[in-house]
Amino acid sequence: MIDDLELAVMNCFQDTRILCPACSGSRKKSKEKTLSVKIDGPDKIYHCFHCEAAGKVSTKPPTASLRDELEEFLKAPGQPNVIELPSASHDRELKQFFQSRRIDEPTFRKYGVVTDIRWFGKKQGEELAVGFVYGDSEEPSAVKWRSLKGKAFTQSGAAQTFYGLENLPEDMTDVPLVICEGEIDCLSVAQAFADSDTKMAVVSVPNGAPAKHIRNDDGTKFNYLWEARELLESCSKIILATDHDGPGDILKQEIGRRVGLGKCWEVQFSAELKDANAVLCAEGRERLREIIEAAAPMPLAGVYRASDYSDEVHELYEAGGTGKGLSTGFDSLDDLITIAPGLYVVTGMPGHGKSAFIDAVMVNTARLHGMRWAICSMENPVKIHILKLAALHTGKPFFEGPTERMSKDELQDAIEWINNHFSFLENRDGEVATLKSILDRTGSSILRQGTRGLVIDPYNFLESKHENEHLGISEMLSRTIQFSRSHSLSTFFCAHPTKQPYDAKERPLDGNSISGSASWLSKADVGCSLFRTSDPNDHTPIVNIWKARFPWIAKRGQQKLQYDVATGRFSDLEEEDFDWSLGDDMSEKPNTFKP
Repeated sequence: MIDDLELAVMNCFQDTRILCPACSGSRKKSKEKTLSVKIDGPDKIYHCFHCEAAGKVSTKPPTASLRDELEEFLKAPGQPNVIELPSASHDRELKQFFQSRRIDEPTFRKYGVVTDIRWFGKKQGEELAVGFVYGDSEEPSAVKWRSLKGKAFTQSGAAQTFYGLENLPEDMTDVPLVICEGEIDCLSVAQAFADSDTKMAVVSVPNGAPAKHIRNDDGTKFNYLWEARELLESCSKIILATDHDGPGDILKQEIGRRVGLGKCWEVQFSAELKDANAVLCAEGRERLREIIEAAAPMPLAGVYRASDYSDEVHELYEAGGTGKGLSTGFDSLDDLITIAPGLYVVTGMPGHGKSAFIDAVMVNTARLHGMRWAICSMENPVKIHILKLAALHTGKPFFEGPTERMSKDELQDAIEWINNHFSFLENRDGEVATLKSILDRTGSSILRQGTRGLVIDPYNFLESKHENEHLGISEMLSRTIQFSRSHSLSTFFCAHPTKQPYDAKERPLDGNSISGSASWLSKADVGCSLFRTSDPNDHTPIVNIWKARFPWIAKRGQQKLQYDVATGRFSDLEEEDFDWSLGDDMSEKPNTFKP
């Protein structure tokens, strides 16, 4: 039986990229062509850059039955790929492989491990492989194959869930969940607790650790977290047993950020024995069990040890006392304010540009750093906010005006770019937004899309049950700060002033001018206001930093920017020809902050 993947490859007659039948129907970017096909003599070599499906098919003329299959496939492309598990056991080789890993037969049998002859590319050829089955053995969603010799990999189907979910206990109450970086490490931890009185559930991520810091994720890389959101929400303790190396640390930090650092604990492997299986092989199951049970809480803001800050302190020392977050995209402004996890409060008189400035910062950080934002804008309908962001992205006005209007193609490109970098928190049921509803939806966006920034504009649209406005605002800011720090989130609050001060036309406002409570001034990590003179022809607003809690993020001071009325863009006053072509190239901007 020829599967959909092979039929799709057979239909290719030149080197090309096509939709992957194994995974396109189950991911967000379903129309993205991720399956690469290369004609190599009599063979067609294929590799999917999303699900890692790989192999070859022959270009020999198809039989009549195969032609029928091909015709049916072309009529209905994108059908789910049916995974059939091999019937051959190769028990002797399988047992030898796991004996070398010190994993007993009951453990790997429990997880339904299989073996088969698989193709690992032209250089590797066909080899006997061990297969890690994802999903129920009756209807598996994927099998990840690893050659018994060396370390070659291929895959059948798309692994988009945790490995080992089927072996979790029905009742996870008070049972810690261990998350490993690979399937063999998962089996190693299961082996360590197989004969222990301590209950421990264990799974593995399906796609290993990222090679570099996560800048932008459309939901696919960490989709398994979203798929397992009910499980993760129900767990009171999550133990992250990732490898002791750079990618493993990145994976640990990103999972912790997305599910909430407050419930996450981290395992400390050594540089010599950097993962669970290495410990099991070298020191045995009891030692591995001790290391897992000795996991320490992941550090939260305000609950740190000195060693948790060692690298950062040394960076500050080397920098002479001035560290940096992410660049705002404005060279002249980066000396005053950078973007890092924390609470940013932006104020100013109506019409002075506070919302426009926040939009500019969001677009800049999305372009320069791949940052994704969640926006709760209660004064602007979502469609209006999208057109403003589109104008910022294209550098052309949305409507007809004195300068060239963006084309339909440019608008569509802008919408796609906005879709990849922004989420909009809108109550379509007519209910008044509450802080809880916003943070709940933001938490879902963090888990699913890797969101790193939140904008609430303005705060006074939020429903509050407090009769005392001051206490209500104080509690709102405290909850927001706690949430932001737990998820390493940069949160911007747009706050209106209480009333126009007598000298509001002469100077920028500060935190004392914000309506409702002195908490705006005391609890903000960074306080910022926008100021414009009364001259209608003056398009050089002043950005005033009136609060800077941490000197490595911001410092007090003022800086003028240039404002383009037609597009809503800000630019450096000294560099009106600001280079918007930098895109994802971060080499031109300071970027020492590591989310």
